Amino acid sequence: MRRLLLAVLLAVPLALVGWVRWAAVHDAPKEFVPPEAPRAEDPEPALRKLFEGPLAELKTRAEPAFFDEKTLFDAIDGAAPIFIQRKFRRLVSMELATAGGHELTCDVYDMTDAEHAGSIFEKEKSSQAKTPADWPEALTGPMSLVFHQGRFYVKLTAFDAEAEAALPALGRALREKMR
Repeated sequence: MRRLLLAVLLAVPLALVGWVRWAAVHDAPKEFVPPEAPRAEDPEPALRKLFEGPLAELKTRAEPAFFDEKTLFDAIDGAAPIFIQRKFRRLVSMELATAGGHELTCDVYDMTDAEHAGSIFEKEKSSQAKTPADWPEALTGPMSLVFHQGRFYVKLTAFDAEAEAALPALGRALREKMR
């Protein structure tokens, strides 16, 4: 009888401890997980659409390269902080060529809104650049054309005179797609 009593006295506390531990795991209130914050619109689809269809009779030479805040330094190195301070979201860089094979690049920066796109346009303005008579939001320079339209800031760069001649048509085609 003593052994039975001793066994019961040992078993009851062990069973009680086991039950309490089991209940703590299974009946514990679930940890509060706040709802996911609404996500900002992914800028890539809007940037991809800019390169759909014809672009001033130019051919794409490669798939577009996308850069975000973390990888922008890979694309523009020391200038990245200037863009990031002005609410940069995404860059798409595209290599294009004329029908004759003359190369140019197209860099489109999504700057969140028109104010920030205009701000980076003003910041990067060169004293040698000229404003086209019919396009006050654009500047031309040797082998380049830059402009801003809405939330986008665009840099077009040619590598020879024939490619440079294609820059205005490319700029206007992009501007139309951004409207």
